Amino acid sequence: MERIIKLLGIAGFLVVGFSCFANIKNVPFKLNQVIEYCEYSVWSISPAEPILNVSRDLYFKKVSQDINLIIKTGDSQIGGTLTVPDKHNSSSLVILISGSGDQDRDETLEGFKIFKAIAEHLASRGIASFRYDDRGVGESTGDFVNSTLDDHSNDLEHIMDYFKTTKKYAFSEFILFGHSQGGIVASKVAVSNAHVRKLILMGAPAVPLVEVVLYQVRYEYKDTIICKSLIEANVSAHNRLMRAIKDNKNINEALSFYRESIKSILYESSIPKDVVDTLKIEQEAIGKAEELKVIYGLPSLTSFLYYNPSEDLEKLKVPVLALFGGLDFQVPIHQNKDRMENALLKSETDYHFITFDNANHFFQEAKTGERDEYSKLEKKFVANFLNEISDWIIGNRL
Repeated sequence: MERIIKLLGIAGFLVVGFSCFANIKNVPFKLNQVIEYCEYSVWSISPAEPILNVSRDLYFKKVSQDINLIIKTGDSQIGGTLTVPDKHNSSSLVILISGSGDQDRDETLEGFKIFKAIAEHLASRGIASFRYDDRGVGESTGDFVNSTLDDHSNDLEHIMDYFKTTKKYAFSEFILFGHSQGGIVASKVAVSNAHVRKLILMGAPAVPLVEVVLYQVRYEYKDTIICKSLIEANVSAHNRLMRAIKDNKNINEALSFYRESIKSILYESSIPKDVVDTLKIEQEAIGKAEELKVIYGLPSLTSFLYYNPSEDLEKLKVPVLALFGGLDFQVPIHQNKDRMENALLKSETDYHFITFDNANHFFQEAKTGERDEYSKLEKKFVANFLNEISDWIIGNRL
C-alpha cells in the first residue's frame, strides 16, 4: 500500500497477497533449516550459566529455529518462514498477514523488518509463527497487482490447510495477525474458518478503504494555505473518480471534474500569483488525472475500496486484540477505533483494545507519525508493544 500511496502523492495507507491449492494432502515442501549463528535464529542468555570462559554454544541457548517453506498452491506457490520455538507455550500457530503493497515475508518497511521482529519475540515466549512473501515477491509467485481481496483470503485459507494436513509441521489451531490492510483479510477469514481461535489487529481499518483514502486526501493539505472549499472540492473529485471507476460509468466526466479541481489548487498554490504558467498547470492536471485513473483501477486496490470490514467484525466469535497507534495517520484512531468497537460489541465476542500514545502506523516511537519521519526512527517498537501481544496470546491460550 505504501507504493500505491507514494504514486498518489497522498498519505501512505492503501495491504496483502495469497493463491489456490489443488490436492493439499500431497503438497510438497522445501525445508531449509538455517543454522547461522544469531542471524536467523533467536537466542537467549541463561542467567544460570557463567559469563566468562565458556564457549559460544554454552553461553547462548537456542530458543527457536527458522524453517523456510514453499507451499504449492495449484499453479503458483507461497514462500514463507515458519519460526518454531524450542519450547511451546501455545498450541496455536500465529500467521502474520502484511499490509498493503507487495511486501516480503518480514514486512520490511523503511528498513524496519516488522514481522521478523514480531516472530522472533513470539518465539522467545514459546509461540510459533508463519510469515510469508506476497504474490510476486521473494519466493512467492503470482501477480500481486491484479490480485483481489478474495485471492488474498484464499491464499490464507490454503496456508492453514497446509499446516492442518502436513505431518512434519502440523497445527490445527491458528491465530491470525493482520497489520493494516492485512487486518481486513484476517477478519474476513476468521469469520468463516472454525480453526481460527484468536484474531490480532495491528493498526487495522474498520471502515471501507475509500473513507481512509478520502481522509488522507484532506490530511495532505493540513499545513497548506489552500482554502477549505478547494480542498473539499478535491476530496469530492477523488470520491467521484473512485466510484466511476468502480462502477465503470461516467469515468470521463469524473476525470474532467478531477482535472478542474486540481487545476484550481495548483493555481491557488502558485507563487507568485501574478506569474502563472497556465500550460504547465494544465499538463500537470492531466498527468495527475491519468495517474489516478490507473491507480484507482488496480484490482489490488479496487477490491478493497468499498469492502466494509465492520460487517465481518460484527460476526466474529473469537477473542480479538486490537492495537492502535496514537500518532497513526494512515489508519487514524478517531476514524476506526469507535467503528471497530461498535462492531465487536454487536458481535458479543471478547475483545481487548490497547492504544500506544506515541506510536505511528509501524508502532515505532514517533514525534509526528507522518510518513517522512519513518526512515529517521529507530527500527524498534514502542515500549511494551511486543510483550502486550505475547502476554495476551499466552493469557488467552486454550
